[in-house]
Amino acid sequence: MSRVELPEPTGPDRLGLAAASRAAAMLSREIAYADPDPLTMAEFDDRLHRYATTLLTTPHALLLRPVISDWRRAQAALGRRLSPGVHRELTGIAGFLSFYLGVLAVEAGDDPSARRFATLTDQFAAQLDDPLLTGTAATLDALVAFVTGRYDAAGGAARRAGAAGHPYLCGWAAAIEAAAAATLGDSDAALAALERLAHRPNVQGLRHPGWPAFDEVREAVAVADVVSRMGGDGAVDLSRIAVDMTSSGTVERGWALACLAGALAPDDPPAAAVLLGDIVTILDVHPSRMLSRRVNEIVSVGPGLLPLMPHPGEAETSA
Repeated sequence: MSRVELPEPTGPDRLGLAAASRAAAMLSREIAYADPDPLTMAEFDDRLHRYATTLLTTPHALLLRPVISDWRRAQAALGRRLSPGVHRELTGIAGFLSFYLGVLAVEAGDDPSARRFATLTDQFAAQLDDPLLTGTAATLDALVAFVTGRYDAAGGAARRAGAAGHPYLCGWAAAIEAAAAATLGDSDAALAALERLAHRPNVQGLRHPGWPAFDEVREAVAVADVVSRMGGDGAVDLSRIAVDMTSSGTVERGWALACLAGALAPDDPPAAAVLLGDIVTILDVHPSRMLSRRVNEIVSVGPGLLPLMPHPGEAETSA
């Protein structure tokens, strides 16, 4: 629409028609110029995928500020009179940004914030009926339930994530379900989930927002974690394989070391204590509430290994 001003009616406005027409002109211009420009939308898309690749490798304190900034921008844009297509696209962007903030809140030990962002992610997903966002929202529900000790709820949410039907999420859904079942001592359910994990679709090379692609390294760590939690045969060997597959100094290496420490703790506490010390060194550089929590779980069943280590912020923000 042109910005050229139209002449105002000159007759009396006994019925309010002229006032209504002026409001219509303002509304028309608002609709015409409400959509963000294509470059802004492209930048949102690029940031979503960048956050996906750094979500599990960058300390949460470094990611929170830019993700919150983008989340606020998306919310502000959604408050305008957008065209249907752009509104749908921005709703998806806001949903995935809410997911990222939920995961970061979990890692920061802020469970109330994590629940709020999980609920908001669910609501955005419900507006779109998009399998990827729907399943991603369910994995966040599962994650929040898991870290708050609601393992049955975590398993149920993980099954919902798998039922969303997006192949990109099959690995994450199965891994979370297996870990929840193993923690509950339900070996049959854990092994069934690991079977689904082993036969998940190949998603290497796919580019989606949300979680990073579930690759062979994450599978090795997930399998070792589940078997270590269950105390199953082969836990030590599987954990050593996971350690060999991960990169030194990363949170993934920390998880692999935790698997090995958990497997060794009953029979070789000194070796487990050395591994736990290595994990603490990693946590000093890459704080992770979930990994800290796993270390404390291992220590709690093997007194004397290490003093319990609260994650920064967990005491004051736990539910």
